[in-house]
Parts: sequence; C-alpha cells; structure tokens
Amino acid sequence: MANNTTAIIEMSKDDNTYVRPQLELIDSTLPYVRKAIDVLDISSSSTPFFIVNFGSVHESNSIYAMKMIIQYLKETKKIDNEEQIIAVHNGLPTNGWTSLFELTSEENSYSNAACDQYFYEQCLPSNTIAIGFSIASLHWLSGKPRNMSNHCVANFVQDEEEYEEFKHQSKLDLTSFLKHRSTELVSGGVLILNIPCVNDQDSLGFDNCVHLLYKCAKSVTHIQQVLFDHMIPSYYRSFSECVDDELFARCSFKLIKDEFNKTNIALMDQDQNGNVSVDTFSKVVTSFMRSWSESSLKQALEINKQSTEEINKILDQFWTLYEQEIKANPHEYIACAYFTHLILKKV
Repeated sequence: MANNTTAIIEMSKDDNTYVRPQLELIDSTLPYVRKAIDVLDISSSSTPFFIVNFGSVHESNSIYAMKMIIQYLKETKKIDNEEQIIAVHNGLPTNGWTSLFELTSEENSYSNAACDQYFYEQCLPSNTIAIGFSIASLHWLSGKPRNMSNHCVANFVQDEEEYEEFKHQSKLDLTSFLKHRSTELVSGGVLILNIPCVNDQDSLGFDNCVHLLYKCAKSVTHIQQVLFDHMIPSYYRSFSECVDDELFARCSFKLIKDEFNKTNIALMDQDQNGNVSVDTFSKVVTSFMRSWSESSLKQALEINKQSTEEINKILDQFWTLYEQEIKANPHEYIACAYFTHLILKKV
C-alpha cells in the first residue's frame, strides 16, 4: 500500500445528488446478489450471521441494500426471523453513524453495526462473514503513490511512468482487499463486487466531466503546486484487471460470475431525453461531480497554505465556472458509467 496519508476521500452527503445514482447501482446489482445467495453455503456459517457492506457512503442506501439482501436470504435459505443477523456498515472514519442508528432504531428483524476501519485492511475477525459486498467503492485507492502532472485523475495522465504507478497501486489495493476479505469470510461465504471501470476504449463514460475538473482548476488557481497536489485518489481498472484468476485462486476464491455492464446515470442523461432544461441539467451534473471530487482540490489548497476565506472563494469560482461550461455545451456532458460485476465464493 502507498505510504502517503490515506487518500480515500469523503463524499458530500448534503443532498441526494450522490445518493440517487448510488441507489440505482444497488438496484442494478440485485440480480448478482440473488445469484450469490443461491450459491451461498449457509451451513458453514455459525450464528451470528454477518453481512458486511464494504465502503458504505450513505446510510440510507446501505440500509436499503442490506434489507434487499436479508429479504432474499430469508426467502431462499429459510432463515427464521429470530436468527441473529448482524448487518455491518463499513465506511470511512469521517462517516457520521448517528443517522444510521436513528434510521434503524425500530428494526427488529436484524441488528446493525458500524465499522470505520479502512476496507484495505482487515475489518472483522477471521471466519465471521457470510456475505460481503461492495458497490462502487473499489476504484478509490488507499493512497497516492505520487503526484500527477497535467490531470487530476490517473487514467488520463500523459506520463506513462505516472500512469503505471497508479495502475500498480490499484493492483496492490485489490490484492489487499481480497486477501483480507478471504480471511474474514467463512468457507462457503460469498463476496459480491461492483467495480467502476473503463471500457475497451479506456473511457470512463463521463470523461468530459472529469476533464472539465482539471480545466477549471487551471483557470481558478495560478499556483502550480496546487495543480500538482490536486489529484483524485482513484484508478478505474479495465475488465481484465478486475478479473484476476491467479489472484482469486491465491485468496481461496472461486469465481462464480463475472460480467461487464454499461450503466446510464439517470441524473446525467436526462438532457439527452429532453426531460429537463439546460439550466437544471447543468446544476445537477455540477452538484453530482462536486459531491465526490471537491475534497481533492480543497485538500490541495490547504496543503499550500491558502486561508479558509481564500479556499472558499476559489471553490465558489471553480463550481460557478464548471456549471457555466456545462450550460454552454450540455450535450458534451451526457454521461454513462462502466462496471465489472464479480461474484466470488470462499472455498
């Protein structure tokens, strides 16, 4: 793992611009959840029955995913309501868990717990988890191996050496993730993964939205070191990088299913369908991108000793410019996303 300060970033939870797309991803993952539960060897799991969401971002979405899993689990595996099911929501140390426990305070059919250990480390004791899952989290890196030049997302850097270092970091992170999940899962347990990735043309599906992040950063700050420090700690793997048979075998996983999918982002393709005005579309796209990318630029400004007042001013200028650019050419920012779906069984 990189030695830098852990670089997984905090998501904004002030509105539903990140919540809604994530909820759509949960729904798209349900067929894989059902397939995984069908092959789950429940006899190898002792009470309590642990289900873990690795990389929870928003409490209500994590609860929704858990309820869908538990409902199907009870239907197909004939688990009694009285059986002790513990749903563990694993997320960032910056996550506030108060709302999660408020939302689940009247839940009687299962128990909820929170874990703020980073998912690139061991989060639960060995041989405890029956079902583990992660939705749209594994593109985040545990740390940045270096700063980048000429962009803020590793997939678009022009320097081959820089690109290879981030690619290597992503391989180390996936190895760490699977190694620790293998340790935590009981034999016969299952792991369900939804991994953001690129297509066979190395596109994220929302490339222009990402390019615009760096373009606007160059416009609002003239401090070169800020641009150098400004990087979003992520790497979008190819399908082949996600499906590593040798790694699966080394971690005692049997590959049950692998599939590549394109997913439209409802919030970001409505303009194409004529369902929203240009003003609304530009605001929605800007708000969505801001929800997960702003902290990177903010951190770069803080590192370079900018005052709080100056940081707020720059961020306001940044997002005003970002929205204006989208409004001027909305059709360039209609977006989709690509995902690799994996079902792994611990053997």
